[in-house]
Amino acid sequence: MLTASQLDGGWKELRSRIGSTEELEATAKASGALLRRREIKRAEDLLRLALAYGPCGMSLRGVAAWAATIGMGDLSDVAALKRLRASADWLQEIVGSLLARRLEGSAAVSGGRAIRLVDGTTISERGSDRADWRLHYSYDPRGGRTTDCQLTTAREGEHLRRVKVTAGDIWLGDRNFAKGEGLHHVVQAGADFVVRISWNSLSLRTASGQSFDLAKRLKRLAKAERAEWRAVAHAPDGKTVPVRLLIRRKPREAIEREIKRIKEKAARRGRTRRSGKPDPRSLIAAHSTIVATSLEQPAAQIFELYRLRWQIEIAFKRLKSLLHIDRLEAKDPDLIRTWLLAHIIVALLIEDHAAEALDSPPSALGYAA
Repeated sequence: MLTASQLDGGWKELRSRIGSTEELEATAKASGALLRRREIKRAEDLLRLALAYGPCGMSLRGVAAWAATIGMGDLSDVAALKRLRASADWLQEIVGSLLARRLEGSAAVSGGRAIRLVDGTTISERGSDRADWRLHYSYDPRGGRTTDCQLTTAREGEHLRRVKVTAGDIWLGDRNFAKGEGLHHVVQAGADFVVRISWNSLSLRTASGQSFDLAKRLKRLAKAERAEWRAVAHAPDGKTVPVRLLIRRKPREAIEREIKRIKEKAARRGRTRRSGKPDPRSLIAAHSTIVATSLEQPAAQIFELYRLRWQIEIAFKRLKSLLHIDRLEAKDPDLIRTWLLAHIIVALLIEDHAAEALDSPPSALGYAA
């Protein structure tokens, strides 16, 4: 986590990575975060306040006391609350600015093409028994850095329509992104996709318009190691996308784990429904890894490409295990946004610093040759 000492001794260097004094002042005023300058008179002081409250883990009372200690301003915890609540939109602009700087030259390349990973993770408020907020992430596996981030409530699901597609991109997503409208969004922009699917993720038809029963085809495979079919994915709005369906049989241990997961999920649902038995088609599909793609590379290369997705899972683990973004304390929605966005700003700064360190020779970091 960020520490209070880093907000003191290292503040100038940290602030320089976010923007100039003039930029911060202009955006803070335009967003309405800093219109009244009583206790907090400068935009960079307001930013320090948000970072102290979020990544530094201070309470509102602690933030107010810290601000007085360093001569920033004489704040009550209520005054700090009001300032921080009004800062969420401004912090979102700062996140967007940090991301915009890294868009060029940060792509992992497959045959000259940028690879983008897409996923989402949820965060629950304290005392909640459900997901309340969702982070939608796009990630560059070569640079090890985030390329886009959106914060929404958990009601807004994961979808490829959210991503900013550039012609030539290759987008990799899990089963949550296997939706016809999203796949069409990607190919319409001149990009390609590789998404994992289940037997019922997509509405599929043959090229001639006949029904394409994926579950039935999987059943006929028996213990075959691999298969490949062509189909057309149909979206609810009538749009269509040609897809290659690639099937590879899982190792025995992976099959057993997936079947166990399916049965346990069905049993949980059975507590409130008449039947707790899993769908037989799900048990059949559990034997295979199934991906849909618009690429024409050999199947083995497609599966290797899809394996890159683990990197975005690691990025989420860093957010939660190192920055503790999932330890949400606030209750007010605007204050929650400020708290979460302050964490994201720090995460982006850490990624930038790590990338610079990896690109620099040891001598530049103070190590002897």
